[in-house]
Amino acid sequence: MLVARVSNIEAFRRWREDDETSIDDLIRSITTDEPSPAMMAGTAFHKAMETAEFGEHDTLKVGDYLFHLNGGEIELPPIREMRGEKAYGDLMVSGQVDALRGRKIIDHKTTCRFDAERYLAGVQWRYYLDIFDADEFQWNVFEIKEIAPNEYAVSPPQTLRAFRYPDMHDDCARLARDYLGFANTHLIRTPEPLPPIAQFLMAG
Repeated sequence: MLVARVSNIEAFRRWREDDETSIDDLIRSITTDEPSPAMMAGTAFHKAMETAEFGEHDTLKVGDYLFHLNGGEIELPPIREMRGEKAYGDLMVSGQVDALRGRKIIDHKTTCRFDAERYLAGVQWRYYLDIFDADEFQWNVFEIKEIAPNEYAVSPPQTLRAFRYPDMHDDCARLARDYLGFANTHLIRTPEPLPPIAQFLMAG
């Protein structure tokens, strides 16, 4: 069974809706791991949130990264960084939530500009609600600005919510089926036959 991350399926969805992105760009985004400086800062912030002690914080530090928090309450439930998966036909879809409280998923995002429509149009929240059998998805969106190398000012979180709806599972299953068709055509390669000498050595 093929396994795909929710982020891979979201990349596939965006590619289908963007005439300017080539299929080579999509394959590269799925198969290579080349994080940008902004992505690395976002990963560091997630790690800082994951390991933060309960209580109020003016700053969070992880590795070489320092984040200055400018007020605002940050929700840190006890269940953090939990991975789950669910089969949609022959595709196993996996995802990791930042935090889980009952049937509510909490996801932390860092960005330079908050765009609510972009988050709501995506499929991450739909798959996460379906995989974890949750009813509510909450984004805590932090606008961050680099003020020195690896040092960031962090705005108070802006909150956005989305909720389970009746046809959500069917929507997820349909997109998973489309992604599987794409993956079978463009991502899975049949191994080339070994040269005769290699076949002879393996047979011996």
